[in-house]
Amino acid sequence: MDEEPNSSGINARGGYLKPLVSIGVVLLVVISLYFVVRALPLEMLGEIRPKRLALWTLPLIVFLQLVFLLVAAQIWRWIVRVLTGTTCTLWDSYMQLAVVTVGKYVPGKVWGFVARAGDMYRHKIPLHLSMMSSVIEQLLLMTGGLIVSVVAALIALPQYRVEIIIAGGLLSLVAIAVLMNVPALTRWILRHRKTQEIPRKIPGYHVNSVFGFTLAYAALWVLSGTIFCIIYFSLFDAAVSVEIIAALTLANTLGIILGFFAFFAPGGIGIREAITTGVLAGFVPIREALLAAVCYRAWLVLMDGLNAMLILVRETRLAKRGRKIEIHGPQQ
Repeated sequence: MDEEPNSSGINARGGYLKPLVSIGVVLLVVISLYFVVRALPLEMLGEIRPKRLALWTLPLIVFLQLVFLLVAAQIWRWIVRVLTGTTCTLWDSYMQLAVVTVGKYVPGKVWGFVARAGDMYRHKIPLHLSMMSSVIEQLLLMTGGLIVSVVAALIALPQYRVEIIIAGGLLSLVAIAVLMNVPALTRWILRHRKTQEIPRKIPGYHVNSVFGFTLAYAALWVLSGTIFCIIYFSLFDAAVSVEIIAALTLANTLGIILGFFAFFAPGGIGIREAITTGVLAGFVPIREALLAAVCYRAWLVLMDGLNAMLILVRETRLAKRGRKIEIHGPQQ
């Protein structure tokens, strides 16, 4: 039987758990930083003319991005509390999200989730519960994006209203059915091991809570789309209209979601921008759409780079602390 980590996060058998986990996360961050630097599209950013940008643009984008990150961390915190019964601090929840966003730049995209599972183990959350929480989180995120995409498509493409409603309705039913059965599926996969740790009915996880989480993530998608719209309208002298705003929101949402499934591309690089530009092709000039997509990518890469540095500092400190405890023993 595996031993639980003590209050310092170190495995009681030999003290090796925490240093090894921290070192692994640090290596992940270093590799991710390499891909982050490579992802910067510097050649296209040279087309930006500073005179086009209003003075309020950057402060507003920074503010909205901070709101986005804090709300995302709080939603993840709620999900973990409902599914595992563990209450993490907002800072820990933020860092658990940060390691996933940074890890997406490593081909395969699963390494960020693996690193987060290691971080959650410090809070005595077993691996299978942390991975189940991550799966549900991603499904909720995609479902929230689906809702925003359907609404935006109805506004931007009213000629396809019937098709959009039918497709959106069917996909929503599938998403809800999958979400409600993830715990049962996890129990079935682990039926010969730790099913007793996943109750047949998780208190707090029901249709209403799933709907609430989905709406919360839908609000995050709207916030992301708002940032993209601000970037676009600050770069180009385009007339602001509900149709264009809906098209920008739709393109941004679909680009991010479909780019996530490009497992071979670090962070969906190239795929996301191509989808975003393709969706916007019928609404704005292609060059404008591509430049806006690249600018938003550069902004997100910058934020991910800052997150990577935070993770690097945090994990280095935790590794040093774990090594100190390993040598001298936990302080009483």
